[in-house]
Amino acid sequence: KFTGQDIRKIGSGNVGAINTLRALKKAGLGKLAMIGFLIVLIIDIAKGALAIFLAQKILLAPYLSIGGGLILAAFFVVLGHNYSIFLKFSGGRGAACLIGILLYLDILALLVWGLPILFLTAFFQLILERIGFEKKINWKSFSQIFSLLGTQMAGRIAGLILALIPLYFYNPQIFLPIAAGTILLLIKNIPRFKEYCLGEKIYGD
Repeated sequence: KFTGQDIRKIGSGNVGAINTLRALKKAGLGKLAMIGFLIVLIIDIAKGALAIFLAQKILLAPYLSIGGGLILAAFFVVLGHNYSIFLKFSGGRGAACLIGILLYLDILALLVWGLPILFLTAFFQLILERIGFEKKINWKSFSQIFSLLGTQMAGRIAGLILALIPLYFYNPQIFLPIAAGTILLLIKNIPRFKEYCLGEKIYGD
């Protein structure tokens, strides 16, 4: 609304932070684009953390003690984010919500989960550059490296799946809630992964 544009018709069509950054830059807002990016990112992260907090402290405290409610809370906050009834069942992809959940439950678990995703994203980019499937990026450019989080779909898919392994060994109680949310992330990324495999242009989230 701020730019008079529908973000769902820009770039990836996602309403998340990275596509917000793209939309604001396209509107020529310069430095305000980064502010918009941070606002959306913080809101999405807070959404995940707040959902678990409310579920634990107010709504489902007895049930959450055995873990089932925590799984449901994580699943449905990501589901609501990805398929919002206020946006005609469109939305983001849920990664920021999962970050919020991990920040609230165990900040070290965020590193255990996040670092493999970052590593595999970069690793796949390097390998695919070598075999000519990907265009080479400037590894000295932060913006180009950052963009890989949205455009390097093979690395993202592999990272989301394999990151669950160290998370399980680090904290089995957190594993199932994050696995539940990850399933929704993977489902949301299937269409983009198909486009990626066909060599079509992929916009970052």
